[in-house]
Amino acid sequence: MKKLITTNLTLFLFFTTQSCENKTVEKTTHQAENKKETSVVKDDSEIQTVKEFLNWYKINQDKLYKLQSIKGGILSENEKVENYYVDFKQVDKEMKFLSDSKLFTQNFLNQYLQNYVEGDEHFKQDPQNDGPPFGFDYDYFFMTQDDYGSDLQNIDRVKFNYVPENDSIKYVKFHLDNCGMTYQYTLKKETGYWKIDKIENKY
Repeated sequence: MKKLITTNLTLFLFFTTQSCENKTVEKTTHQAENKKETSVVKDDSEIQTVKEFLNWYKINQDKLYKLQSIKGGILSENEKVENYYVDFKQVDKEMKFLSDSKLFTQNFLNQYLQNYVEGDEHFKQDPQNDGPPFGFDYDYFFMTQDDYGSDLQNIDRVKFNYVPENDSIKYVKFHLDNCGMTYQYTLKKETGYWKIDKIENKY
């Protein structure tokens, strides 16, 4: 009788231990899977920000161009020729338009404005009224005169890669086949969201 009780007790302890170990393994595995999923979502959010910008620009670039922040030049044969200059009232509208998208850091917006400040100073130092305005003869965001618009029609085909720098800075790289440009976007967390801080051309 004692032998039977001892045997039953041994079996009880064995299955109890196995059950606890299985639950521990399941819990650890579940935690690892959750951590992996969180990492994937977090890493993907930087790429998603870049995709969101490309789609946003595809829709809104004409609105930016219509603001015509650069004035002057030869408009027609019947009108007086005027040297190029920056219309900062229109620039203010551009800045608000970009800011409202919530896609850019304040640093990016400051650099965007600085480009107009430097351009206006150049027009004053070296007046011109013919040909592409110096410093504004290509798209600011894509740094080219080539047809990047065709690439924007096929954003889902673009391959994006991200390189983590730290918890608040990430880099996203991609290549546009049609215009032949390779870009690196620096993204920073601002007000809890990933935003574009710098756009560079990587040859």
